[in-house]
Amino acid sequence: MLRERIDDAAFLNLVSKWLKAGILDTDGRIIHPETGTPQGGIVSPVLANVYLHFALDLWFEKRVKSRCKGEAFILRYADDFICAFRYRDDAMRFYRE
Repeated sequence: MLRERIDDAAFLNLVSKWLKAGILDTDGRIIHPETGTPQGGIVSPVLANVYLHFALDLWFEKRVKSRCKGEAFILRYADDFICAFRYRDDAMRFYRE
């Protein structure tokens, strides 16, 4: 997802290193998770916003809004979001899907 918009190999390499960095546990051990970003890591909010742009924002714009009879919008702050619909039927369809 980052490569779609970023052509800076050094920056992409830095992000990769952040993702592979270990997490210092409370007992002093270093943990190396296999997936995801480290909780509380400096890169976590940035990557969450990039991911949610593709996985949520664009999906909402392309798939949800196009099927609504009335206005619809999404408001997102970090990993929280609210969707608003003019018509209840549109909101219920969104909720079911």
